[in-house]
Amino acid sequence: MTSSLPKQKEIKSAVIVSKVYKRPMSDTIRLIADKLKALGVDVYLDANTSVGFNIPEIPSISRRQMRDLDLIIVVGGDGSLLGAARTLVDLKVPVLGINSGHLGLLTDVSPSNLDESLKNIVKGYYTLEERKMIDVRVSRDSKDGVGELIGQSLATNETVIHSGTMAHMMVFKVSIGDNYMYTLRGDGIIVNTPTGSTAYSLSAGGPIIEPHLDVLALVPMFPQSLNSSPIIIPGKSEVKIDFECPDDLAELIAINCDGQVTLRADTNCSVLIRQHHIPLTLIHPQGYDYYSLLRQKLCWGQSLV
Repeated sequence: MTSSLPKQKEIKSAVIVSKVYKRPMSDTIRLIADKLKALGVDVYLDANTSVGFNIPEIPSISRRQMRDLDLIIVVGGDGSLLGAARTLVDLKVPVLGINSGHLGLLTDVSPSNLDESLKNIVKGYYTLEERKMIDVRVSRDSKDGVGELIGQSLATNETVIHSGTMAHMMVFKVSIGDNYMYTLRGDGIIVNTPTGSTAYSLSAGGPIIEPHLDVLALVPMFPQSLNSSPIIIPGKSEVKIDFECPDDLAELIAINCDGQVTLRADTNCSVLIRQHHIPLTLIHPQGYDYYSLLRQKLCWGQSLV
């Protein structure tokens, strides 16, 4: 029974958000909306979802109006939630992910358990978890010493800085705050949050980090030196990355955020990465267990034979 759990705020209003490219998703959205309405919840769609899926029977709501709601529901895979987080985190409304994708480390409500999960969450039986995000800014110093911001994006998982060309070595000068750390020669560098430690960083040899830890990780990509290891630093650190290039000829660079947003620049620019001042607040259904999720999704402990 849910009575043994601490009760949170009951859900009276919610907005459903989904990426507009999977047409079969419209039936799932309608199903979720119907279930919420039956539980007494006022249900809305964000404007893009309403128009993209052609669901006029559910009222749409603007981004500004979402600020007054109790819950944002993202329907899709982890990528859908990452995209929503970048644009909606500043509203400070908790986000629930309903998984219709593949891995589902962030969208952890399964369609097979949808009825029970929604019922308990609406009644206030859920847990809240804050996930740190990063703010990525690309700037270029002018001759008079005044910096010009040429690109900016938030990221929930990571930013990946590379040349944009496969297997092309670059030279990265990395500083933490006012302290020079090292000069890395390699294909790229990943700066990730704990949430992103199970994403691209993991494939590059980075460590898995518990989501509640206030840290960042730097993971070299195919470094030329064998002694270039991943490093974990305090979450409040500012990471600055400058570039060196032969003959002072500027080369193109790409700064990718969550695999979805790419900022284009060159080696005359600097990249500054720091925590975003507002964390992403996730809602998890009762019984959420991070280690259980890792065992299930990453096949921990399973036999290789």
